[in-house]
Amino acid sequence: MKQLLLVLFFNFYVQSYSQQLQTYSFEQLQQLVEKNPRPILLYFYTDWCQYCKMLQQTTFKNKKVIEKLNKNYYVVFFNAETKTTITYNQKQYKFVPTGIKTGSHELVNFYLGKRQQIYPTIIFLDTNFNEIFFLQSYISANDFLETI
Repeated sequence: MKQLLLVLFFNFYVQSYSQQLQTYSFEQLQQLVEKNPRPILLYFYTDWCQYCKMLQQTTFKNKKVIEKLNKNYYVVFFNAETKTTITYNQKQYKFVPTGIKTGSHELVNFYLGKRQQIYPTIIFLDTNFNEIFFLQSYISANDFLETI
């Protein structure tokens, strides 16, 4: 009996702490929203951004944040400096170099518009892909939960 309880406890412990944030690609969004409408969270980051790394290691690893996002949102993590061409809403978006080792992706430019490129950037969209909230900053898990 003790062994069964130990196995059940261990299984519950592993499941509760190994839950991961479900993320999607831009290519998947249209079909997902059409099939099951939910708001969207776009998270733009870069590999060199320390605040992005903090956000990914704290806020986006928080169990309550993960549960709420997985249940209520489609989440897209997007490296703003990826060189991959993305087809989204029947249009192709590419990386645009601005120097020898610098540049940004057209998708980031599309969503930021005339705003400055600051990372991390979090944008919430409604089910019609209209922006409803915009943040360019690190945010703690508690503050993030209050926001969403």
